[in-house]
Amino acid sequence: MSAAAVRNPAPEVPSITAAAMTEAGRRRLVVNFVLLSAGELIAKLLTFAAFAHLARTLQAERYGMVEFTLAVMVFFTLPVDLGLGSYGTREIARNPNNAAALLREITSLRLLLAGCSLAALLVFIALIHKSMELKLLLAFYGVSLLSGPILLQWFFQAHDQMHWVAMGSILRQLVFSVLVLASVRPEMPLVYLGVIECVSVAAVGIYCLAVVKSRMRFSLPVPMLRLGVLSRHIRECWPIGITELAWAFMWYFATVLLGFLFQDESLGWFGASHRILMALHTFVWLYFFNLFPSISRSVHEPPEYLSGLMSESLRVTAWVGILGAFGLTILSREALTTIYGQDFAGAVPAFSVLMWMLPVAMLSGHYRYILIAYNCQKRLLVCTSISAVAAVVLGVSLVPLFGATGAAWALLLANVLNLGLVFESVRRRVVAIPFREQLTEAVGAMTVALGVFFVFVWVNVWVAAALSVATYTGALVLSHGRPAVTLYKLVVKRGQR
Repeated sequence: MSAAAVRNPAPEVPSITAAAMTEAGRRRLVVNFVLLSAGELIAKLLTFAAFAHLARTLQAERYGMVEFTLAVMVFFTLPVDLGLGSYGTREIARNPNNAAALLREITSLRLLLAGCSLAALLVFIALIHKSMELKLLLAFYGVSLLSGPILLQWFFQAHDQMHWVAMGSILRQLVFSVLVLASVRPEMPLVYLGVIECVSVAAVGIYCLAVVKSRMRFSLPVPMLRLGVLSRHIRECWPIGITELAWAFMWYFATVLLGFLFQDESLGWFGASHRILMALHTFVWLYFFNLFPSISRSVHEPPEYLSGLMSESLRVTAWVGILGAFGLTILSREALTTIYGQDFAGAVPAFSVLMWMLPVAMLSGHYRYILIAYNCQKRLLVCTSISAVAAVVLGVSLVPLFGATGAAWALLLANVLNLGLVFESVRRRVVAIPFREQLTEAVGAMTVALGVFFVFVWVNVWVAAALSVATYTGALVLSHGRPAVTLYKLVVKRGQR
């Protein structure tokens, strides 16, 4: 128990069986995940509409400039957070009485970091040899950094108020998408996209402040400058922040490298494929965003509690991740040309490789968040840094030779390495949580489904894809149908105490 918990023991409550607590906890996780998924689904549909319009309107070469800008901005956006979101969520989940103080202190620190990050971006813009149009686009995206400190989704997460997170996601993408669909034309200066981004981020920031004040009844986070307090938070969170920056190198270095090496459609093709991957990866992040408070609370439980929770989660995510990667691979050409148009058919090889990032990310996420919850941030930093170095080395080796496809392979291989490293770290420092059995079941079902696809593809690719996905889904129902029914009951029926 923490020192605060010892000083302020919880009041006595009527005894509740472990089974009922487990059922109530699972139901809360499921309901929160459904709310978050619904919000993100609506938000991503809006985003897809906006970026599909951008790609079709600007064409592959000019669209690549937009993707280059977004990839560069990742490296200046993450330092504004520096892991403070995950750190704040963890600390509030452990001790809710500190919520008001942490809200003010973390917001103040993020505002200070935003100013530093914007200054660094302006130096970067001055040094790179790119067109003035691209530099102006980067500068306007940089202005949006100043609204980052008041994006308070982490605070809602810490209080299990996932519906506010979902509504914020919808609002941001709704504003961005409506403005893009209404204003973007073929010869429009790209700097207008930077203005649209500033407006959408500011709208979400105002929304977050309104929720904190009027719904959650907390005071607005007025900036403060107490260096002793802020430096203490920096000491705690910097391993998480540097880990996230290393993570960005794994995911976005290839895009930036392509932007500097190639001036043709390659960057647009890879960026379009990567855009779909990151949209889908939002649901991976969303799953762990919802699960992380429960992982943090398991610190005070026996190791068997964490093992049971993760074993069930790994089984579900292995099956779902492989289903997504398999389905999108066999329909890669159809997906790309339907969303972006025939100009993006050349992206099929890179897209087919990138989609297998989904099951890898779903598996590795369990171990990454366990390390954060169990105060093993520095070990996670080591694992992610090694993977980031591998991503850079692989990118420098493969991108000049194979272009967009080489970038996709560099990203996939670096993340497979990361999965192995974080798995071994959790086994050594927390508890052994294997995933081989869950993965073997899903891969076996996929092999059978792939055989069905090749048998019927000569008839029609859509028919073959539908039959193969049905085969895979049938195997899932046969092997895990009963847990699925239990999960359904938890959603529609309140747990009995």
